[in-house]
Amino acid sequence: MADKKTTKDDAAKVKLPVSAGTFPALRRFLRGYLHEDWPEDHDSPAEAARQFCEDASAEERQDVAREWEAFRQRTKNLSLPAISALLSTQLGSAWQPKTPDQIEAISLVFRPFDRKM
Repeated sequence: MADKKTTKDDAAKVKLPVSAGTFPALRRFLRGYLHEDWPEDHDSPAEAARQFCEDASAEERQDVAREWEAFRQRTKNLSLPAISALLSTQLGSAWQPKTPDQIEAISLVFRPFDRKM
C-alpha cells in the first residue's frame, strides 16, 4: 500500500471558513488597527475597535460590524488557536486573542453598528 502524500493541490481544496476575499472590510480594520504595533497604540483590542469606530464613516463601521459578526458565526465551533490562526493568516491581524472574552469585547463594540440596511 503506497503512502498518500498531500500535494499543494490537495491543500488548495481545503475549504477554510474565512479568507481575505470573504471579509475585505474586516481585513482592512484588522490590518489598520490590530497590526504588529497595536499594543503601543491601544490598551486592548476593544479599544482599537472603539478607535476604529470613531475614525470610520458610518458605512465603514457597518461593513466591519457585519463582517465581524459573520466571522464569529463561521468560526463559532473552532478552537481559540484556530480562530487566532485565521485572524493572522487569512485576515492579516497581528492580534492573537488569549480568551473568548477578548473576542466578545470586540463584538460588544461593533454590535450597535451591525444593522441590516
